[in-house]
Amino acid sequence: MLIGKILSNRYEIIEQIGQGGMAIVYKARDQLLNRYVAIKVLRPEFVNDEQFIKKFKRESQAAASLSHHNIVNIYDIGVQENIHYIVMELINGKTLKEFIQQNGRVDWKKAVHIAIQIASALEHAHKNHIIHRDIKPHNIILTQEEVVKVADFGIARAITSSTITQVTDTMGSVHYLSPEQARGGFVNEKSDLYSLGIVLYEMITGEVPFKGDTSVTVALKHIQEEVVPPIKINPSIPESLNLVILRLLKKNPDERYANASVLIKDLNHIYLEPETPIMQNDFDENAPTQVTPIIGKIEEGGNDNKEDKQKYLKHKKTKKFSLILSLILVFLIASILGALAYSLKDYFNVNEVKVPNVENLSIDDAIDILNQKNLRYQIVERKNSTEFEKNIVISQDPKAGEVVKENQIIKLVISEGAQKIMIPNLIGQYESEAINQINNLGLEVGEVKYEYNNEYEKGVVFHQNPDKNVEVEEGTKINLYVSKGKETIKAPSLIGKHLEEAKEILNSMGLNIGKIEYKASDTYEKDIVINQNPKPNGDLSQNSAIDIILSSGKVTTKNIQVDLKKYKVSKEENIDQNNSNNDDKNLEEKSSENSSEENNSVKVTIELTDYQDNTTETVYQKQHLLSEGVLQIPIQGTGIQIYTVKINDKIIEQNTISFE
Repeated sequence: MLIGKILSNRYEIIEQIGQGGMAIVYKARDQLLNRYVAIKVLRPEFVNDEQFIKKFKRESQAAASLSHHNIVNIYDIGVQENIHYIVMELINGKTLKEFIQQNGRVDWKKAVHIAIQIASALEHAHKNHIIHRDIKPHNIILTQEEVVKVADFGIARAITSSTITQVTDTMGSVHYLSPEQARGGFVNEKSDLYSLGIVLYEMITGEVPFKGDTSVTVALKHIQEEVVPPIKINPSIPESLNLVILRLLKKNPDERYANASVLIKDLNHIYLEPETPIMQNDFDENAPTQVTPIIGKIEEGGNDNKEDKQKYLKHKKTKKFSLILSLILVFLIASILGALAYSLKDYFNVNEVKVPNVENLSIDDAIDILNQKNLRYQIVERKNSTEFEKNIVISQDPKAGEVVKENQIIKLVISEGAQKIMIPNLIGQYESEAINQINNLGLEVGEVKYEYNNEYEKGVVFHQNPDKNVEVEEGTKINLYVSKGKETIKAPSLIGKHLEEAKEILNSMGLNIGKIEYKASDTYEKDIVINQNPKPNGDLSQNSAIDIILSSGKVTTKNIQVDLKKYKVSKEENIDQNNSNNDDKNLEEKSSENSSEENNSVKVTIELTDYQDNTTETVYQKQHLLSEGVLQIPIQGTGIQIYTVKINDKIIEQNTISFE
């Protein structure tokens, strides 16, 4: 088997996709250009047949010389280990025959559009002196975009500008043969146009014009019978299209279109203006000038000269003799075929076999087993599977154990292995979103771990394994790491710790000192923490800060002496004071009152200013009579501070005081 074989160290055979009379067609991968191609391989039974080898080489050379968008491209030709092959363009689509079978009659506009493309391919081939000789729907492929690709120049022959190749054997499909091919006569470009006419007829009507029980019957109809006009079968087509088809199907090649170019011109005209009549010119503009005899006058005698009449009668006799000879040849062929069928009747009695079980086997093993049972195979589908490895048979039809005829096709479904999936980026998604995306892609959720993360909020994926943009098989497990939010730390107790010790504790825990304030303390010495925020055991995230209040020293009491006798109250102050203390008295009583200085009241204020932070605090404020004389006012404080004495908001004294 060629499955898995590599030709010319380049083309890897993957599967069989078709077969014809001379060759088997495989799908292959071009390892050099990394693309899929079709490879046509000559059947093993013909490799020693010189005639077939010549035909196969002729196909290679003829098709490789053509380059047209409506012709299947030929990439390479070669021979390896007596394997003769052609590398061709791989077309994804269906044959025109399959299209007609599925859809029946084709809309006439679509049929004309397809016919224009076929004619365009033939025009290119004919200009390169290549006659296809086997135009039929089976050899015409429609891509998914309905672009026509003419394939299988399997029996094409090159012609020179001065000679026309004579057919030695008729190989084309009988329903699409031109009359000259059916007679074994001369073949030229107009034979391809006749076959195209049959294809167009079948598209329009849904059926071929000539049918019969045997190929001989059909061949005779091509030679002798006129076609039923397609408009009688499908009245919806324009009369102009009906005339074009009838002209293509003329028995006499000279009455057909001169070439594909003229045909394309008429088809384009019909497509755009179907109701406008087309010109029916029956002569070839490029043919050499010749005299056309007027048959009616010759037969009547008329006024023509004797020599012309004799030429005509000779031509008529020759034509009659050729027809008789053709009928004799057809009779002989029919007789030979009948005798051959009788002698080989036992050969067609096909044995029955039980279908073996090839499921769960590799494709190579399955093919070997089917070959041993004289059964053929067809790979109808390749699909991804997580259950079966690549190139393993998933299912078969008919099933194992069924009894079938030898050479019957067993349809196989082959595994392509698990589907390859590109892992998406899940980082930054919430856990539920990431899980939904994993499941929708045909992947599975593996282990989910929850960890603290300072960059991603709680519930968000911050890491995945495997990583993004990695290609994995369907069903692969994806592990997720989900954030629990920022990691929390219990605030330590710093109260009673010296400032430097507090810093060391916070640094070791990944925390920082925040705002520092100083306050006097009855208990703690200077620079000892007396309070903190947050409080001990409060939850903190990494790199958070703790504000602390430090002791500015232990509180002690010192007396500040204020001598009121040194202060003289001005008249204005006295009046202001009386006004403020006697709001309910009338003005005359106040002014008549003549108090002594000793009875005057003043406001005494003492302020302390801290040396370290330069903050000022009022620590004493009270009304006193001047008569009280010298005051000893007790003040509490820490360290060395500046005190300020004010009487009635005027600075009387400012000095330093030590509370140590």
